[in-house]
Amino acid sequence: MLPLTPRYTQLTAKGGGGNIGADATATDDDDLFTTYAVFATVVFTLVVFLFENYLSLRQKSTYHKTEFPKELQTTVGSIDAERAKELKDAADSKKAEDSKNDDDDKKETKVDDDDDDNANGDEADAKSKVDRNAPLLPQLQSKFSAAQSYGLDKVNFSLVSSTYTTIEGIIFVLLGFMPYIWDASCDIGSKYFGYTESENEIKISLIFLLYTTVIGTITGLPWELYSTFWIEKKHGFNKMTIGLFVSDKIKGLVLTMVFGGPFTALLLRIIQLGGDSFYLYVWAFTFVFSTVMMTLVPVVIMPLFNKYEKLPEGSLKDEIYALAGRLDFPLTKLFMMDGSKRSSHSNAFMFGFFKNKRIVLYDTLMTQVHDSEILAILGHELGHWKMGHTVTNFVISQLYMGASFYAFSLCYNSTELYRAFGFDDDARSIPTIIALLLFFSTVWEPIDKALSYAMTVHSRKCEFEADEFSANLGMSQKLQSGLCKIHLENLGAMCPDPWYSTYHYSHPPLVERLSAMMRLDKKTK
Repeated sequence: MLPLTPRYTQLTAKGGGGNIGADATATDDDDLFTTYAVFATVVFTLVVFLFENYLSLRQKSTYHKTEFPKELQTTVGSIDAERAKELKDAADSKKAEDSKNDDDDKKETKVDDDDDDNANGDEADAKSKVDRNAPLLPQLQSKFSAAQSYGLDKVNFSLVSSTYTTIEGIIFVLLGFMPYIWDASCDIGSKYFGYTESENEIKISLIFLLYTTVIGTITGLPWELYSTFWIEKKHGFNKMTIGLFVSDKIKGLVLTMVFGGPFTALLLRIIQLGGDSFYLYVWAFTFVFSTVMMTLVPVVIMPLFNKYEKLPEGSLKDEIYALAGRLDFPLTKLFMMDGSKRSSHSNAFMFGFFKNKRIVLYDTLMTQVHDSEILAILGHELGHWKMGHTVTNFVISQLYMGASFYAFSLCYNSTELYRAFGFDDDARSIPTIIALLLFFSTVWEPIDKALSYAMTVHSRKCEFEADEFSANLGMSQKLQSGLCKIHLENLGAMCPDPWYSTYHYSHPPLVERLSAMMRLDKKTK
């Protein structure tokens, strides 16, 4: 059975036949890399699949727990106790002030006003206020079963979908999907547009990418539909209609062609004309492109999917601008996004370069937490900026791109890799797009896995530091309660498996973040 070779190769397509096995294209002159490249790729894919599914099974076992985690109970109970003390102190202070001023008439008027509001106000709004002021621990305990069910559905879905994706990928490799689709793209280009592989390689490459994008969209569509319209809807998160889903898909495909097509064409051209040092030009090109896209995506592309409105005038807006001014953050615009159009999940983010920074709040966030908690959450986000995390991550991503393309340049002219995966016709040149795809899906893949984990560890460290930054602004209690409410609303995992969370979570588990902030609070007291 060893070594493995694709059933379809460029040579077997000429001569007919082809086998998945040692005798398909292997010769005595083939080196070890050519001979075992496909086998090594399949083995690595299976090892990663088995390891990640083992972690998912560990996570799945935690979702079968019925007892509320004691560590989270202790931690959140402490938050509730601090909140109760804070509310009591505020009430005592107000009572003392009212007594001192002997302002009984004013107090009576206030009671009357409150009675009128309760009689004529919106019951849903009143309920929302009660929920936001209620102790957190009973709410988390009441949602524990729902969070476990949601997590179980997601991890089961992940196990099945990852199994399908892995099997599909291995089958595609063994059948020779890539050389087959490339040859089919050449046939389409020749038949309908008069393209030749030698003279119109980039244009045929775009046909190839369109071909693979359509196939990938079709094979992935059932999984997206099930995740969105079954799992997310079942647990009360999905707000999308089928029409909106289709519209988003069409927009996404159009944007891929509008931006991805020219980007790919320029990238391939730079590689072809750049000589031995092409990786330097590619690095510069990807730097410029990523910088431009970081500007265009929130300003041009994201508004195609969501509506952005200026945050209404009021105390929250004033306090956010005051916080930005306190930290010398050059905030120019403040938006609210209609995230509820698609999901009830909540978020907040910032974007922009230099002196033109903007902050976006999901409308769902506005209804889930108090204004003071929104400020604490933004204190965390601004902490990322103030502590240089945003710039650091951008620099790391650019160094990653530079290193990966330098490594690619070392393999670019080596034909062994391409021959192993079915591009074995020495009379034809290796398409640059094929060289790129094979390099990043085989040689670079183990390195990418290791670097991705390193970035996950780095991200968790940055999250702790941003939490500490917000706490040092005097917002620790509000950030803790805000995180609990968001976790509650999003049905986040309350007892994640430590191995699974370490490998997958870019943010530390809730209980770890809360415990870290409580330790900081004790040090400052």
